Amino acid sequence: MFGRERGRRSRGATSGPGASAAPSGRLPSAGGTPKRHDRRPIRSSITGPGLPDPAGRAFRFEADARGAVELLQSHFPEELRGVRIGFQTAPSGSGESRFPLLYSVDRAARSILLYRMPIQRARVLHVNDDEHRRYFVEHCVYQAVCEYLGREPWDLMPGRFDHF
Repeated sequence: MFGRERGRRSRGATSGPGASAAPSGRLPSAGGTPKRHDRRPIRSSITGPGLPDPAGRAFRFEADARGAVELLQSHFPEELRGVRIGFQTAPSGSGESRFPLLYSVDRAARSILLYRMPIQRARVLHVNDDEHRRYFVEHCVYQAVCEYLGREPWDLMPGRFDHF
């Protein structure tokens, strides 16, 4: 636009036979390499570097999983009292379960551990959108709690997860 031409001339570029241009036809920047549309190479998000992205995968997973945990804890307060339910990025090999890539259950330590990356990257969704991803996170929390309590899913909360 208006400032672009002035900026190019101020770099000392001439159009004579001794002028050098970048291979793409654009003039090189001050560092010698062309920059995309003459913008700074590093851009930050609107929230800034210090705040987490509210639409980020880890934040979304934790919010969805905590919502499902709170629902189950409100329905079964005495069975889940003292049970630690945590989140980890990837499986570590501790504990056991029917689905060891998604979660682990340790009854001796009274803990359930859900693995974020395998749950979020699972390929079982028939529609890949935010709602179905949230449903699958809730489903994994529900399966882990059912396994911890030693109950079948249809006995715990009938009709809640029939879509899976």
